[in-house]
Amino acid sequence: KIGPTTCTMPGEPGHDVGMTGLALLAFLGDGNTTTQGDYKEVVARGVKWLKEQQDPETGLLGEKAGHAFMYNHGIATLALCEVYYFSKNPLFKSPAQNAINYICQARNPYAAWRYDVPPVGDNDTSVTGWMVFALKSAEEAGLMIDEEAYVGALNWFDEVTDPATGRCGYATVGSMSSRIERINDHYPAEKGEAMTAVALLCRFFLGQDPAEVDIMEKHAKLLAQTLPEWDPDGFGCDMYYWYYGSYAMYQMGGSQYWETWRKAMEPAVVGSQRKEGDEKGSWDPVGPWGYAGGRVYSTALMTLCLEVYFRYAKVLGAR
Repeated sequence: KIGPTTCTMPGEPGHDVGMTGLALLAFLGDGNTTTQGDYKEVVARGVKWLKEQQDPETGLLGEKAGHAFMYNHGIATLALCEVYYFSKNPLFKSPAQNAINYICQARNPYAAWRYDVPPVGDNDTSVTGWMVFALKSAEEAGLMIDEEAYVGALNWFDEVTDPATGRCGYATVGSMSSRIERINDHYPAEKGEAMTAVALLCRFFLGQDPAEVDIMEKHAKLLAQTLPEWDPDGFGCDMYYWYYGSYAMYQMGGSQYWETWRKAMEPAVVGSQRKEGDEKGSWDPVGPWGYAGGRVYSTALMTLCLEVYFRYAKVLGAR
C-alpha cells in the first residue's frame, strides 16, 4: 500500500516535464536565469530540454497521456513564461506563447480546466490553479492571453466553495483534496486544506481583496487551523498544501494569518531537510504525491516555500 521507501522513490518518468518545470521555478525564484546566477547553466539546460519536448503544432509540452499531462503542461508553461519574463529573449517567446495557447484551448467555456483537451465540461480546482498562475505570468511577460479565463476560474472557485465553512472543494462543493485508492489514500485529506489554499492564492492573483471579498478570510481561517507539521509517521506531510498555503498566507499577512503560518512552516520545512549523505540538501518525498514526483518534487516545493518572501511581491503584479 505504501510502496517503496521514501528514501529511494524516484518519481514516475511520465512527470519529467512537470518536474523539470517545478525545479526551474525554484531556481528562478532564487534569482537564477539563463544568463545570471550561480546556476544559470542549469537553468539554460532545463529550458532547452523543455523546448525540445514541445509539440510544434499544438504547443503541448510533453506527451498527452493519462490524467497528469495537464499538470505537467501547466507547470512547465509557468516556468517558460517566467523565463521569458526575466530574459525577454525572443527565442523563448514563441514556445511560451504556444504553450499558453494550448492552455486557453483546454479551458471549458465559461468555466475552468481539468484533464481533457478538447475540454468535456469537467473542472477541478487543482489543475485550475496551475493554469491561472501560468496565464498571469504570461500576462506580465506581455504574451497574449484570454482574459475571460480569469472570469471562468473565479466562477469555478465560487461554485465549489462552501460559504458556511470557507472550504473550496476539489471537484464538488467543499470536497477534500483527491486521493487515489490503494496508492495514496493512507494520507488523510483532512490534514490539509490544499484546495482552499489554491483558491485563496488565485483570488489574490485575480485581483480580489480580503477587505472586499469575505470568503477570503474564511479561506485563511481554515488554513490557520491546519498548520504545517513534519509528521511522516502520521502521514501528515502535504507539501502541495504547504506550498500553496505559504504563498496564500503571505499575501494575507498579519499575525493572525502569516505569522501563525510562518511559525509552523519554517521549522517543519527547515528541520526536515536532509543534512548528510547523497540526499543532503533535499527533502524526502513523504507526502501524498511524493510517489509521483519523487525527490525533485519535494525538494522544489520545499525550496519554493522558503522563497515565499521574495518569489512574489506582497502586492501582486510587482516583482
